[in-house]
Amino acid sequence: MAQDPTQIIRLIQQLMRATRGRLGVRGLIGLVIAVVLYAAVIQPLAEKHWGLTLPTLGGDPPVANAPADPPPRRPQTPPQQERPAAPSVADAGDLTDVLTEEGRGSYRSAGGLRYTRGSQHGTRLAHLLAHTRDDPDRVGQHGVFDDDDPATVVRLVDEAYAQALSGRNTRTQREDDRTVYTVDLGRRIGYIGGQSGNRRNKPRAEHLKLVVEGDRFITAFPFRP
Repeated sequence: MAQDPTQIIRLIQQLMRATRGRLGVRGLIGLVIAVVLYAAVIQPLAEKHWGLTLPTLGGDPPVANAPADPPPRRPQTPPQQERPAAPSVADAGDLTDVLTEEGRGSYRSAGGLRYTRGSQHGTRLAHLLAHTRDDPDRVGQHGVFDDDDPATVVRLVDEAYAQALSGRNTRTQREDDRTVYTVDLGRRIGYIGGQSGNRRNKPRAEHLKLVVEGDRFITAFPFRP
């Protein structure tokens, strides 16, 4: 691009001051002619005919292309929390006296019930032990055992299962492949918690609701009929 004449004049003045006393009259005239030829002739011709952009004399240095704006940072998604593994027999304490491992996550109680994998807790045993503590925020009722010792709870379920098979003080219902026993053990075994039970001051429970599928344990919890 051809330079502004004002820029050319300013450049010539700067060169004259810089070379004062160093160049003779002829040298100074030659320098001025060279500057004028470059700025007024050579630079425009190069740009017009060959598309070349030659450096501009005396102008500001070319501005480097500004780096592209970095891509917007995506908000980091918090890592998904892994669901805790369901309690195993070892996690629940010493249950070797009441449960025998049969393989593939299956255990059989002394009373003949099989505890297998399943339920939202991962295993049926973990589901049973969820009833050893209250959940005051749970909607409705939540049966809670008085004793939170896992072995004691498993023995209590075996006791209720044996009584249910005998038919004594037991109400039996069929639901497809499952059998639902409501067993009256004749003594307090727990209480009713959850939102409903806590509103009623946690009433005592002497019955056990036991659900089985053949000899496979499904669930059991203190209950008030």
